[in-house]
Amino acid sequence: MKAFHFFLTRIFLRKPIFAIGTLTLLFLANYTVFSTARTVFSAREGYEQMARINAEGTFMASLDPDATVDVDSSSKESTQSVYDVLDDRYEYAFYTDGYITDLANSHGVEVPVGYMNQRYNELNGFSVAKGDGLTFDYSLDQGEAIPVLVGRGLADDYPLGSQFTMHDPALGRELTVRVVGIIAENSSHSILYAPDLKQYHNFSVVIPVNRAFIEQADAPFKLNGLMDLILVNTDRTGVSELGAYVNRTIGVKFNYYNRQDNIDFYNQYLVSSTSSLLVVSGALLVLIIVLSVWGSLASVRVMVRDFTINVLVGLSYAKVRRLLFSYYAGLSLLALLAVLAMAAYSRYDAWQGKSAFLMTYGCAGLIGMDWLALLVALLLDLFLVTVVVQTISWRLRRVPISVGVCSDG
Repeated sequence: MKAFHFFLTRIFLRKPIFAIGTLTLLFLANYTVFSTARTVFSAREGYEQMARINAEGTFMASLDPDATVDVDSSSKESTQSVYDVLDDRYEYAFYTDGYITDLANSHGVEVPVGYMNQRYNELNGFSVAKGDGLTFDYSLDQGEAIPVLVGRGLADDYPLGSQFTMHDPALGRELTVRVVGIIAENSSHSILYAPDLKQYHNFSVVIPVNRAFIEQADAPFKLNGLMDLILVNTDRTGVSELGAYVNRTIGVKFNYYNRQDNIDFYNQYLVSSTSSLLVVSGALLVLIIVLSVWGSLASVRVMVRDFTINVLVGLSYAKVRRLLFSYYAGLSLLALLAVLAMAAYSRYDAWQGKSAFLMTYGCAGLIGMDWLALLVALLLDLFLVTVVVQTISWRLRRVPISVGVCSDG
């Protein structure tokens, strides 16, 4: 204990600026590695979702970057004519969300509403924790309750089998709906062209869409549905003809990308978003090693007389390594705990701000990918501490130690 006190007060903290600098760099390294790892894990989930969509003969719609969308100029009739062509000549998966309904709930959250047709449900539907999946064979005009899914966060207020009335943003009127399934906790959909970005649906209501529903929906809803439309079992000629028809009919240009186009875009996006983080992480690791070794050795040289006395009275180099490991492991743990606190606060802040698409459930507010990213940061810390300690120990053995040092002066 006396040896640790000596090293802590006379070596490690002799110049606190070194300790503060090392701790700051450790925090930055942990945070950068944590962010990079979480991005990779999130992207992997996105790739898994996209794998169900990116099959041969499948094309995804994307608004042309130079296109101008004037929602007001798009009539209900012109947009419906596009869907008439889709129904007659194509097989398509329809999904759109981001609509908000004022549905009372115990969390006081504005509830997002998502819409999907049967083909999308088959390709990339939500996992259901309780109840059944969506059914699409219903009639809007006979007053029957429409089957819907609700997220985990709404399950207490609207349990399985309950029936209630809500304002539907797409139709612009009240609908009677019945809960047929509870979406699995923390279910998400990744953004099609950014697989690491996702929206969670713990507080969503998902409504099944059939042909009659689209016919009665307003023009903005139909136009939004075309933004992320997925065409299946078709070819380049077919999507080109559809794109030309859409442009002629509603004056909006869409591009359609196939499986390989999407994979190439995903890979380019992922590499560009993570390469800079990896470079920063590498630079921080080098700085940490250099600063730690230099600072510790500089303090030892200044305190060489005290260090020599401790060695002569029985302080072994093995014990020195243990002391070094304890010190740098402690600094790393503080840095990692700070990253954990920031990640937990970020999740907590989503609840405070009632951001429905970001609200998740988990231990300490963190979900699986958060804990995996923290594990990666922890493993990096263990590697880093081992390298620093071994390097300092090796350099310490080269510091000249003799009885004459103790008698100087």
